Amino acid sequence: MDLGSLAEKAKTFLDKIRGFFPSREKIRAVLNREKISKILDALQDRFLSRFPENKRRPILFCFAGVFLLFVLLLISTLVIHTGKPKKNAQSDAVAGIAIPLEDLFIPAEPDFVPDFLFEREPRYSWTLDDIRPHWRYPGDPELWRREVRTAVDRLMENVP
Repeated sequence: MDLGSLAEKAKTFLDKIRGFFPSREKIRAVLNREKISKILDALQDRFLSRFPENKRRPILFCFAGVFLLFVLLLISTLVIHTGKPKKNAQSDAVAGIAIPLEDLFIPAEPDFVPDFLFEREPRYSWTLDDIRPHWRYPGDPELWRREVRTAVDRLMENVP
């Protein structure tokens, strides 16, 4: 392939593309200032003639602002929705994986759950070694009365 044939192919390709776009004369005819001013005057006569003279310009600016806002909103929604892939779409690798039920649900409890578990073997009688830390000799009854009163007073102070 030489450069001459490549240039010819490029020229024919560009000629085909030019057929899709309007010529400069067509663009100038469409963007003719006289035509545009006639169209704007017709719109002004039709829509803005209802409003008082001093309110026409602010109303025109409000309509232009709303139109621009609408166009910007339309463009932003198109950019947002076409730029990102769908969140619901799953890749082929993830879609084929099944999660086992043991990972999804808590396993069932065993049939027998004991009511009360003893830390040590229960005894039916106390030994002297078990009693000694809790036993006090009741020799002086006045001492016991004072001790009981202070315990009851402390208890009653803590009650709200």
